[in-house]
Amino acid sequence: MAVWREIAPSAPGHQQRESLEYFDTQHAQLVSTTALSFCLVGTAMSFVAMLMPGAIASGWIPTALIVHIILGAAALWTWRRRTLLGQACVVGAGLTTLVTITAAVPPAGINFTMGAAICVIAGWGIGSLAISLTATRGGVLAIGAVFVTTEVSCLLLSHSIGIPAENVWGLVGLVTVLWLLCLVFGVWLVSSRGRVIRRIVSIGRAHNLERRASETEAARLRDARLLHDTALATLSILAHSGVGVDAETLRKQAASDRELLARLRRGESPSPRASGQYTLTNTAELQLGETLESVKGRFKGTELDVTWHGSGQLGLAHAKLDAFIHALTECIENVRRHAHVTDAHVTLSDDGTIVRGVVTDAGVGFDPSEIPDSHMGFRQSVVARVEEIGGTVRVFSSPGAGTTVVLEVPK
Repeated sequence: MAVWREIAPSAPGHQQRESLEYFDTQHAQLVSTTALSFCLVGTAMSFVAMLMPGAIASGWIPTALIVHIILGAAALWTWRRRTLLGQACVVGAGLTTLVTITAAVPPAGINFTMGAAICVIAGWGIGSLAISLTATRGGVLAIGAVFVTTEVSCLLLSHSIGIPAENVWGLVGLVTVLWLLCLVFGVWLVSSRGRVIRRIVSIGRAHNLERRASETEAARLRDARLLHDTALATLSILAHSGVGVDAETLRKQAASDRELLARLRRGESPSPRASGQYTLTNTAELQLGETLESVKGRFKGTELDVTWHGSGQLGLAHAKLDAFIHALTECIENVRRHAHVTDAHVTLSDDGTIVRGVVTDAGVGFDPSEIPDSHMGFRQSVVARVEEIGGTVRVFSSPGAGTTVVLEVPK
């Protein structure tokens, strides 16, 4: 019955309100539909009973059919409108049907089928209102008023057609039992609302806790990638005494990373383009050429000569382009650190469906199956980044045979 609908990750309160409003609508529909079902079943049973041979006086069947149809129509109107006027029409149509039934008693007197028709009309036809009224303000008073009116009408009509006193009280008792059945069913439906709402709130709370945990883990991975691609890359160069990087490039990179760490301490969330180069501003308008230039600039002061091939125009949305460039940069950085070569080739292509980047070197190579899952440089900065935007990473390498990494991202 209740459906938890995601509205906005940043607005859990609004999300919960939407879910509760949806449930209230569905619950009210269920209560109204149940009341309609009880009324229509009682009406149908009453008319079927009156069709039994000798049940009613001849000539009354068309009239009985009309009043039963009117009662069913009043129940349908109440189901669609759920108004006080509709409920009053059900009472009026029910009492009219009771009068018609008693008027149609054959000359031989009332029989069992006519008594059954009176009971189901009074107990279910009119008594179905007990289901819907339990969900309304002042429902107890309204139920009491309709119940008393129905029972008094049954007593008066029973006396008018000469039913013996002992049978009258049996008829009234049966009507009361049917009313109680409707009332208990209505109370059960209304009380289920509180149980389901508590469950919705519980699910919403668990959903929000899981969402916050996921956001925290994503932020942790993002920060780890950020440090790996910037400050840790600089520290790695320093640990090797700056081999392969000229002093001026190293100084600029270290100063940039120092500023990055200072801004991280202040709670900012920079988006790095490469080690030593990042921005704290909106890069939605950043052109691909500018992005690639920053990557090319990253390696100009190193011993690695990168040759670029292919398209300079890649039709990716900013978020995908950002992740693609980050992963591509890390692949080139891995060549510089581990391949033991002085040149690498990068080929970019866009076939209208998939954007592809291929990084190739003729270095020492490695066994891809031996890369541990905890390896931040490749598993997180390359594979995880590309997979998060729906792409794939393929590695072709073996010891002594060089390495080719293929990054593919759907547009």
